[in-house]
Amino acid sequence: MPEIAGRIYVPKLYPISSRRTGVVDFLEQAVVASGGRMVFCSYPAHRVAPIYMGVQDTSGGRYGLLVYPFTTTKRPTPNRPGNEHRTQIRFGDPTKARDESNPIGRDVAGVDVTLVLGVDPELGFIVGLDPMIYADLPMGISVYYQSKDIQDAGTNGWAVWEREKTGGTRRPSWEGLEAVVGFRPHRFLDYVRFEAKASALGLAPGLRRRLADTFADQSTKPHPLEEVFGLASKEILDIIDSNFRLGIAVRGGVAERHLEGVLRTSSLLKSVTPIDEDGKPDFVVTTKTGKVLTIECKTASSETYAKPDRHIASSSAGDMKVEAQKTRDSGAGRKYTFDQFDILAACVFSITGLWEYRFRWTKDLQPWDEDTNRIKAVQRIGSSWATSLDALLGEA
Repeated sequence: MPEIAGRIYVPKLYPISSRRTGVVDFLEQAVVASGGRMVFCSYPAHRVAPIYMGVQDTSGGRYGLLVYPFTTTKRPTPNRPGNEHRTQIRFGDPTKARDESNPIGRDVAGVDVTLVLGVDPELGFIVGLDPMIYADLPMGISVYYQSKDIQDAGTNGWAVWEREKTGGTRRPSWEGLEAVVGFRPHRFLDYVRFEAKASALGLAPGLRRRLADTFADQSTKPHPLEEVFGLASKEILDIIDSNFRLGIAVRGGVAERHLEGVLRTSSLLKSVTPIDEDGKPDFVVTTKTGKVLTIECKTASSETYAKPDRHIASSSAGDMKVEAQKTRDSGAGRKYTFDQFDILAACVFSITGLWEYRFRWTKDLQPWDEDTNRIKAVQRIGSSWATSLDALLGEA
């Protein structure tokens, strides 16, 4: 088992050259710029990634950081937009590792924080990627963002946006949504605090973005989690305490709790039973006519479609979107099959600010192009989606 700075939970180490020194130096400067102090850094004594850093903030609090740093550049590229910035996920030659398993390290105790960063020392900008999504590093994949995203950081040095990622022909199963945070060096420790919370709760992209938005204004403290989720702290702790899939299921726990309340108000249901078993839907319900149905809950993206889809008659500009695939799996296994649940409930809190849902029969969801027996990763929430479960059941 490899280790770095005594951390034996790191599954794989990658040799990195001295050319990475500028990136590491920039991150060390960011620690200081954000009011912190570097206590320990594994580089350059160990020229491998991930790099382990121990940092201390102004209040004396210490953080252990397991950092996967990638270099961001802005270079003219044929057939690509001129305002585009590119981070490539690579250590050395990506062709040698892209077909291998490249899992990142995560502290099961939740003490150390894993960071996946795109670093641009030239422009003084850092992009934080979601370590839940990059749990298996897709070597050779490029992550793009725009000059506008840097400009949006403005004077407070913090910007949040969402991108729809694809894996191309090599990784078609990697499609989905991602909430991205861009920040200036003086916000580095703010990002560490954000990632510590987001990773501990395993937030899905929609809720991850909403939490990141609370960090945008550095003149105020981040909102308490009670305000973010619309639940009292004890209820949030009850969710975490009662769910054995800590770190993966908690991200949907809040949306599921609110959905349970919505389902219990249905005039057409006889019973509502939450399911807390890995690989199974979130709820099983029984209608008053005796029909048993399963429901999967997912969180909608905070971004909407700018244009209608000419292939979908009920689509229009402004439609919401929801990622309907598993968080923990790989390859085609991330895609649900059509027989795994009967109804998809999309929580649209990230758009409306209300704990409300849109419902769709699973059989009416769009299939995945690569395998029509499986559900497409990102589903468009059009006007044909029901605004209540009763309305959906009334269609049957």
